[in-house]
Amino acid sequence: MKMLIIILMFSLYNLIILFLLIRFEKRKRILKHANALLKEKDRVKSEYVLRVSHDIKGDLAAIQSCLEPVVRGITGDLNPKQLDLIQRAARRASKLMFFVKALLETTRMKLNKEIKMDYFSFKDVLSEAVSHLASRAKDKNISLNTDVEPTIDQIRGSKEYIQETLANLLANSVKYTPRNGKVDVTVRDKGSRILIDIADNGIGIPKDELPRIFEEFYRASNAKEVERDGTGLGLSIAKQVIEIHNGKIYAESEEGKGSIFHIELPK
Repeated sequence: MKMLIIILMFSLYNLIILFLLIRFEKRKRILKHANALLKEKDRVKSEYVLRVSHDIKGDLAAIQSCLEPVVRGITGDLNPKQLDLIQRAARRASKLMFFVKALLETTRMKLNKEIKMDYFSFKDVLSEAVSHLASRAKDKNISLNTDVEPTIDQIRGSKEYIQETLANLLANSVKYTPRNGKVDVTVRDKGSRILIDIADNGIGIPKDELPRIFEEFYRASNAKEVERDGTGLGLSIAKQVIEIHNGKIYAESEEGKGSIFHIELPK
């Protein structure tokens, strides 16, 4: 009798396990299908944004080509009020063009998932990125320092994208660091990877907002106070670039004391 009860209990246990496995597989198929639908919707949305942004870029370029000769006085003299209005329109068009270009870039990366890679000198790329920011740093009397281990030279990746990412992060550090501050770039050799730290003693990022800084269109509240206009796409693009390179990017920050952006890149 005891043996029969044990056999029945064992059979019941197996039936329960089988039932749960069937439900699990069914649930998995449903979730897989839902995920595929979401990916397809995201792809369609990205393609739509790409087409619309491209059209807007073309129209903006035409507007800028019309405004430029007027601003430069080629079409004739303007009175101060007219010149002020035209210059304001030109500045707004320029900011809008910058936003559209950033939106195009992040959308292209979402769609392509791949970028052309080759070996290049990391030192040269960093030097170029720093040189772009040198005059802005000098205007604010900000010391811009680099410390690169001598063993670091050739790495594999997209030279243009890495340079743009470094320049963007440095630009943020200079922008949000008060006068007489400092920005330090440290690069360490970790065998198969390099570690890049970009540190500043700027305004920092509020603790509760730090987890969101790499989201598209997100800007920290204190950053908006320093500069009202901004795309909120710079850090999102940087994250996509680093992740396409199979790297990592994250930040540490304390409001009022500065930020450190850490990048890990495979050689």
